[in-house]
Amino acid sequence: MFKFRYHIVFTSLFLSIILWLSLNFNQVYEIEKTVPVKININKPFAVSGNIPLKLDVKFRGIGWNLIRLFTSMNLEFNYSINARKKDQFIILTKEFLNNNLGLMQNLQITSVSPETLFVKIEAYEEKYVKVEPNLIINAMDGYQVVGKPIIEPDSIKIGGAIDILKVLDTLHTSPLIFDNVNASITKNVKISDSLSNILWFSQNNFDLKVNIEPTADKEYSGLEIKVKQVPDNKEVLLIPQIITIQLKGGVNQLAGIDPSKIEAWIEYRSILADSTGSLKPNFSVPPGCSVISVKPETIQYVIKKKF
Repeated sequence: MFKFRYHIVFTSLFLSIILWLSLNFNQVYEIEKTVPVKININKPFAVSGNIPLKLDVKFRGIGWNLIRLFTSMNLEFNYSINARKKDQFIILTKEFLNNNLGLMQNLQITSVSPETLFVKIEAYEEKYVKVEPNLIINAMDGYQVVGKPIIEPDSIKIGGAIDILKVLDTLHTSPLIFDNVNASITKNVKISDSLSNILWFSQNNFDLKVNIEPTADKEYSGLEIKVKQVPDNKEVLLIPQIITIQLKGGVNQLAGIDPSKIEAWIEYRSILADSTGSLKPNFSVPPGCSVISVKPETIQYVIKKKF
């Protein structure tokens, strides 16, 4: 009876793979790889300018040598500056990488994008800025976000070039998308890295909390409408002045709302600009709530002169 010899098949397959690798990895290839950019500078100076986070670098060489780019080589554009005064200059990226990466003879850089970096040296400064979450939350049907997302801490100290800090009052977290959400969110988030190679952050990890509740609606009656910006010599009578509204929001949120905190108003200038004799009031309601009905929908008014 014929006896199948598995070890012969496996050995043949293994030798075929080795032969294929040997033939193909001795060919010349070109690949593209991103190289992170780091600019180091001594205080009290800092780097300004449009410095990218990464460079797009094309390498050309034998396959075996190209493998080293993904295994043993530390690819990084690490440029150090010993500043003595405010200054500005240009770095030729390809030239710097060729001189500092220590590439072997059969491996060369064919192109770098961008080809140059414009570096501006400014005075170093520190300040506190607000941190805001960058979120897209898509709740499941029947659920909604209640209130504003909370991030802790909500501000941090940053350091960098004084011209950058002058126009920077808020930092955002890295963008996050949550789909089909039906429960509250608690997550650790980081600052967006768009300026991370030229700014110092006192902290980069934050706790994000988003309250998610089932959606409900509730009626609130006895709300008084006020007229804003009325001149001292005028008074406005509203008909009616007391209304009922229906809010849509989170079930627990609606249960805890104090009706006296719901504000309804009409602007006096809107009355002056009106030609119909009635207006719809404006409302201030808790974040995450919306007004879905008003009884009555429009309010009549009478302007009287004070004596």
